[in-house]
Amino acid sequence: MAHHAYFVTGESEQGIERALAHAKNELGLTRENNPDLVVLRHGLFSVDDARKLADMTNRAAMNGSQKAIVVSALRLFHEAQNAMLKIFEEPSPGTTLILVIPAEGMLLPTLRSRLLPLPSATIAEDGIEQTSPEVQAFLKASSPEREKLVAKLLDRAKSDTDTVKQGARNEAVLLVEGLIEASYAKREVAKDAVEQEELMAFLSDLDAFLPILHERSAPLKLIFEHILLVIPKDL
Repeated sequence: MAHHAYFVTGESEQGIERALAHAKNELGLTRENNPDLVVLRHGLFSVDDARKLADMTNRAAMNGSQKAIVVSALRLFHEAQNAMLKIFEEPSPGTTLILVIPAEGMLLPTLRSRLLPLPSATIAEDGIEQTSPEVQAFLKASSPEREKLVAKLLDRAKSDTDTVKQGARNEAVLLVEGLIEASYAKREVAKDAVEQEELMAFLSDLDAFLPILHERSAPLKLIFEHILLVIPKDL
């Protein structure tokens, strides 16, 4: 039996497209004029948003037995996540919930335990890369080039324009999330014990940084200076 609650990480619109592909391939739900396939976009997901989501999940499907709700959020209040626990643990029959977020590390353990990663097979069928172009560019860059990319990111994060500043902070989260994915993939094929230990130490640092990056006062400069200093050479 298919699960009823998933999460997908990455850039918001790409994540939504991956969620919609899953709804089509696995549930037979298409987007065109379909009240049983709903997409909700939020910058900051609040407790009030969680209450509205609960009301939506309690409504029966209109055109059949299945419905899906895709929730995209750049940030999630902890109180809102607590309010979603019951919703994601036991939605109404026939309801599938898919949460689209920048990074897995922003989820509270209690909410994360109720979610499964969106199946990668759906992503492959839809032809969408898991890693963003920005992350791919960073991984392919030399050490000096990486320093320049980080410098540009930090400059945008200091912008007086709120949308530019918020975009840079979201990009910082996606970059660290991409480094985590790349490090896990590298560890799977690493045969040298020293290399595996180095990757695990790097992953430990990245996992600690992710929750901090979602804070308004996150010290981006210190975090990325540390990342540039300790990132494994072969990553």
